[in-house]
Amino acid sequence: MFARRDALVNLASILRSAPGSDDEVVEEGLLEPGDEALAADDVRLEGPLSWSLVVRRTGGDDDDFIVDGTVAGTAVLACRRCLEDVPVDVDADFVYLMRHRPSDHPEIALVEDEDADEDLLEFGQPTVDFAPLLRQVFAIDVPLTALCREDCKGLSLDGVNLNEHPEAATPADDGARAPSPFAALEDLELQD
Repeated sequence: MFARRDALVNLASILRSAPGSDDEVVEEGLLEPGDEALAADDVRLEGPLSWSLVVRRTGGDDDDFIVDGTVAGTAVLACRRCLEDVPVDVDADFVYLMRHRPSDHPEIALVEDEDADEDLLEFGQPTVDFAPLLRQVFAIDVPLTALCREDCKGLSLDGVNLNEHPEAATPADDGARAPSPFAALEDLELQD
């Protein structure tokens, strides 16, 4: 399986290759984002993220590359009705144009390419840490809500989980609602 526990990828071999070559860098591994990074992305995980990516030249005469890959894992969300934890499998893929701009900064940066009017990734060092990008791509694909099951009964007005204690349901918990104030208009006939 995967022995790596980070997302550091050395692109030195592809940087040394001639423009237009069909060289590529293929990497995969597991990523265990730190608690601070997960809190910033507002994501809870059940385990590490698995990832794979391929970096290749675009085929032109410049230092442009294409990175495409996947990141997958299990996010933990609160059920939107009963608030119990729900594991949700997430599998996200991505494709980005990359450009090498030699610099002292080891971070990868998402910038807007004025020529192509699209976002691209810039990197300055041969060793690139893809962890922030992988976390962001994963976090974007995490659904906003989840259900523990389709027939989840939710919580009572007193905060009791009705899936575990259906006897605690009151008529208000069962969906019984006061009649609509617009019910009196039901038989109203409108003229054209």
